[in-house]
Amino acid sequence: MSKPARSIHKKGRKNVIGSFMSAKMQVLVEWESQIERDFMYYLEFDDDVRGYTSQPTRYRYTREDKYKYHFPDFEIFRYSTPKRKFVEIKPLHVTKKTEFIEKTAAIKAQMHTDGFDYSVVTDSQLRVEPILSNLKLLYRYIIHQYDREKVGLLVKELKAKGNTSIIFQELVSLAQNYSLALIDCYSCISNKIFTFDTSSPLSFETVLTLSEARNQ
Repeated sequence: MSKPARSIHKKGRKNVIGSFMSAKMQVLVEWESQIERDFMYYLEFDDDVRGYTSQPTRYRYTREDKYKYHFPDFEIFRYSTPKRKFVEIKPLHVTKKTEFIEKTAAIKAQMHTDGFDYSVVTDSQLRVEPILSNLKLLYRYIIHQYDREKVGLLVKELKAKGNTSIIFQELVSLAQNYSLALIDCYSCISNKIFTFDTSSPLSFETVLTLSEARNQ
């Protein structure tokens, strides 16, 4: 991934800024709003995303017959397309302002001419509960290294019994037979060995389903 075109500095800023450790890329990615940070949770769990960069480029576009410059918040690299994809992250109320609407239209027009994709993502799209809370919870365990051989045996047992679904609490109990701990179970869910309906909060009563794509 390319280096950021603009560095994020704390000096003189009122908003909270920080860095996000990407498990997908094993690098720190800077963010300059908590909405940007929340966006990265979605990117980390999107299997089509192979990587992303914050503040990726100083992009020149034309507006009112004058050259302007814009720093998109992210560039996203996908397996499904080689097309460059830029994203701007903003609070919903900002996107309703005339100045923002006109500026975005000009940027989109230039991006289209250059063969790029450009979109705006708002906090109202990202901060959907309990989906975001589920992602934040699972992200704590995504880099944990569970014993693949033991998990493979556990999955084999479930398949042998014809079970493609299991209650989380039951998975925890079964995992103990293979010397697997609670953290291993969470990691299996984080890494999509098991999936669940993220529109409901993850709990010990959650029904988990074996992922065919990850368990073949």
